[in-house]
Amino acid sequence: MNKVKNMMKDNSFIKGSFFILFNAALLYVMYFIIKNIGSISEKFFFAIDTLIAAFWPLIIGLVLAYLLNPLSEFIDDKLVTKLIRMPDDPIKAEKRQNLSHFISVILTILIVIAAIIAIIYGFTVLLIGKVVFSDLSTLIHDFMTAALSYENTLRNWIATNVPNDMLSERLSEAANMLIGWIRDNISFASVLGTFTNIGGSLLNVLIGVIVSIYLMKDKKFFLGLWRKFLHLTLPQKGNAIITETLSEVNDVLSKFIRGALLDALIIAILSSIGLTLMGLEAAVLIGVFAGICNVIPYFGPVLGMIPAFLMGLFTEGLWEGILAIIILFVIQQIDANFIYPRIVGSSTGLHPLMVLLAISVFGYFGGILGMLLAVPIAGIIQVFVVKWATGKEQKLSGKKDDAGAEADADA
Repeated sequence: MNKVKNMMKDNSFIKGSFFILFNAALLYVMYFIIKNIGSISEKFFFAIDTLIAAFWPLIIGLVLAYLLNPLSEFIDDKLVTKLIRMPDDPIKAEKRQNLSHFISVILTILIVIAAIIAIIYGFTVLLIGKVVFSDLSTLIHDFMTAALSYENTLRNWIATNVPNDMLSERLSEAANMLIGWIRDNISFASVLGTFTNIGGSLLNVLIGVIVSIYLMKDKKFFLGLWRKFLHLTLPQKGNAIITETLSEVNDVLSKFIRGALLDALIIAILSSIGLTLMGLEAAVLIGVFAGICNVIPYFGPVLGMIPAFLMGLFTEGLWEGILAIIILFVIQQIDANFIYPRIVGSSTGLHPLMVLLAISVFGYFGGILGMLLAVPIAGIIQVFVVKWATGKEQKLSGKKDDAGAEADADA
């Protein structure tokens, strides 16, 4: 009994016991996690998906506010503030300024909605002709009629233009696969389901738009809350580091967005000019579509060629469709090798070779979404790497200065 009391009084024995118990508990937890890794990861990702679904309108609002705020501020500075006279009273001037900013936000939302509606309407007219928005069933019927018309046109073209040889069999098989895909995916049920899903998503988008309006309208208020949150939760040095890093990340993202939009505008102009010179119908509309699709690296240009090829095929023939693809392909090669790396790469501070490598690597791991986010993510990684390297250099220079001072003192 006395031996036990003496062992309990020994601090090294107590520390060793706690060390053994802690490691045993840690090993048991690791064993439990490894043994049930499948169910744990499934529950974890299910919880993440649930949280994202619950906060999806807020996420949409944050993204819209971030993307549209520069346009709102531009409209406010260049248009609305010049139309609204500010009173001399500071309180009334602040209220009038808030009203001016709110009007700018509403004008921004209306402009974006009008642009989206115009683009959707233009491509709908391009696909099915004149659109009559009487009811949903009529619109679905028009889509089905257009799909059947394209299927019949494709069958007739194969019957009259493809010779009877080995190549024709391959072309016929490919065409039949395409026709089967159209028949399976563009049915009344699938089109109705698509419209239903769009209708369900519109509610989240509508709530997200309302959230973005509040975020842009009360931008100073929410930024003040964010600064207070950082001030209360972080020390002064950590607050400064987080603020500086987020500012640099915002600079990279904003420059990337401007660069990507400028690149899309250049491609839209070049594509419209090239398709107009070859005499393709709806050349400007197809060129605008090619510019929009160009925001998605690699896959986007291919998607932009599809309407050009179909328009050339169904209006003038196969060679017109091939010529349209060749024109867009040449423009895309010029963009991929010269325009995009220099505009987007220079705007984010990345070397053109790093842009191409980032798109390839992120596209391999993340698919289309990875390609779309490759350049901004690479720019953000570069920000953290530069900050890490700068911190290392400062520490090394500080040690050298201390060593030099000590050597001078010894001398």
